[in-house]
Amino acid sequence: MDQDSPKSQIDSLRAQIAEHERLYRIENAPVISDDDFDILVRRLRELEEKYPQFADESSPTRAVGNDLTESFASVAHIAPMKSLDNVFNSAELEDFDLRLHKTLGAEGEFRYCVEPKVDGAGVSAVYERGRLARLLTRGDGAKGDDITRNAFVLRNLPERLSGRNIPELLEIRGEAYMTRAEFARLSELAVSERGGDDGDGGGPAKRKAPYANPRNLAAGTLKLLDRKILEGRNLEVVFYSLGAAEGFELKRQSELAEILRGWGLPSFSWTELGDGPRGAFERICELEEVRADFPYNTDGAVVKLDDCSLHAAAGMTSHAPRWAVAWKYRAERARTRLNAITVQVGRTGAATPVAELEPVFISGSTVSRATLHNAGNIAEKDIRVGDTVVIEKAGEIIPAVLEVVKELRPAGSVPYEFPENCLECGSPLRKYGEKMLYRCPNLSCPSQVRGRIAHFASRGCMDIRGLGASAVDKLVETLGVKDPADIYSLTREDVMKLDNFKDKSADNLVSSIAASKKRELWRLIFGLGILEIGEQFAKDLARKYGSLDALMRAPLEDLESARGLGSSSKKKGGEAGSVRALSIRAFFDDPHNRALIERLRAAGLNFGSEGAAAEAREAESLPLAGKVFAFTGALKSMGRSKAKEIVEGLGARTSASVTRGTDFLVSDGKSDGDKAAKAREYGTRVLSEDEFLKMVEGARPAEGGAGKPAVSESGQMSLGI
Repeated sequence: MDQDSPKSQIDSLRAQIAEHERLYRIENAPVISDDDFDILVRRLRELEEKYPQFADESSPTRAVGNDLTESFASVAHIAPMKSLDNVFNSAELEDFDLRLHKTLGAEGEFRYCVEPKVDGAGVSAVYERGRLARLLTRGDGAKGDDITRNAFVLRNLPERLSGRNIPELLEIRGEAYMTRAEFARLSELAVSERGGDDGDGGGPAKRKAPYANPRNLAAGTLKLLDRKILEGRNLEVVFYSLGAAEGFELKRQSELAEILRGWGLPSFSWTELGDGPRGAFERICELEEVRADFPYNTDGAVVKLDDCSLHAAAGMTSHAPRWAVAWKYRAERARTRLNAITVQVGRTGAATPVAELEPVFISGSTVSRATLHNAGNIAEKDIRVGDTVVIEKAGEIIPAVLEVVKELRPAGSVPYEFPENCLECGSPLRKYGEKMLYRCPNLSCPSQVRGRIAHFASRGCMDIRGLGASAVDKLVETLGVKDPADIYSLTREDVMKLDNFKDKSADNLVSSIAASKKRELWRLIFGLGILEIGEQFAKDLARKYGSLDALMRAPLEDLESARGLGSSSKKKGGEAGSVRALSIRAFFDDPHNRALIERLRAAGLNFGSEGAAAEAREAESLPLAGKVFAFTGALKSMGRSKAKEIVEGLGARTSASVTRGTDFLVSDGKSDGDKAAKAREYGTRVLSEDEFLKMVEGARPAEGGAGKPAVSESGQMSLGI
């Protein structure tokens, strides 16, 4: 058969698409972009329409993708779980609207509900009499893999529905996703700590690069067989459509999100209505402006006919409903020249390659640098200095080099060789995690020294005003400062030797260094730079142990019992808790770190006291003990740092985000972003600033009450509201 014949082209495209579907849905390791995949499908559809004699019901243009595996039992969906047809421009959106009018024989404009298209893994949850009965993947649309045993990894998926008028049977469809923050956390763990699981289904590590993206890692996580690994990961789910229901009928798609939230199910915080294709297009443009604020990645918008009474009449194809369509956003890309590859060494010693680019405008800003991830990524893509590269900024903060335009490669280019030695200090670099990550082992490496000192002096740690990045560089280069303890031997005369430091600025810096000796214990713990220990965990450790000496003596099993580090964190990831406990123990067992700590002790820093642990235990009886607060917006009466300080002084914890464990979200009443949406989703109580002030005022110790909270005549603690 002629390879250029229509039949040969169609067969070839079907085979290519089937293989890419397998890599995407089963292996969770796609080798082409979504855009390139869509181009293949569109080309196949055009050929099939032009040559209908070669039609085939099993064609990828007519069938739903298949993610079924042998590791899980296949269970039939009650109602088919279809995919969606795509549109890429306003003309195609108008064609969709015209087809719908023709099918329904209707006049006048349809009203459309526009929702985000989450870049995750499709799931179907079935609730019987309000209790979760099973959780399935999309599968082949008719049946899905039964992943009920892994349902706990979806941290916001309720086991029981709440609220009123709960259907006897509810089959609800949604998207399992991994937040960008969780993806970043796991990626960091993967390259710095682990060389085992690769996240794609339970086998040994095979990858030569970090996890590709949150979608792939979410899909792979859903089908992991190792519960221990699952306990160390956090996924979430958002629901957006009905499959089957008994005792409930949805009238309008735009009402579904609020109904689901009323039953305790997570749904969208952003849905908008538009009249006709023009109105829908306007809503799509509005979504494009705000989607970067969502905690999950989105790759488009979904346009649905709002009047659900028309859905049955509109019907379905073998592939998708006729009453809905997906608008696919184009990832923002640009071509530019790769001028150089530099390697940055951070405070932990990780050596990260960076692409130095010919500046190019993309996603609203001029980009001159992009991440190359690691040596394995460079080798796999054969990225060379002088290449023309494609960079992409698809909802991510940091642009990445996507691919090389090899036909534009200059003559005489040579493969890039990752340096064997640290370019800063000359120490031989060591490889970690299946040769993915290079790390400089020299603790005295200037890059690490600068990073550690800058972290130690930062506002969130020891808060040494005047020691910004440029000042730290000068300390290291001019005065030979090698670690945080050296800061405390600096004199006014030393500081005056630095550029841009005059009498007053030198006095201010010396005073700030002296004042830092009295900072709270948690700031010192955080400032030491222990891997995996952030601000909140540092506060928890300070509360539990009271002194740095007690923390240094703590055995591993005791560390694992600390709040958030071990058993108490099982709901959010026991594996992560164990990693943190091990990291603490390893840090204090290192003789170099012990020597640093003794020099800090000699400098007179606050190491806490043994009695502080007893005080911390007493704090457990404080009125806000065990409560978790998050804040959004700007408070009129005080800064956010002060507000956090107040509630922590009353025994509470604070969180940068709203999770299922958050008790209160303090809001200025104007902000309606991710935190507010999460608060609605989880049922977290939202406090106005006035309510917050009344609460903390009521929780403060009564005058002369020796630290006891104010108590009402009924004997109940007064929280002021």
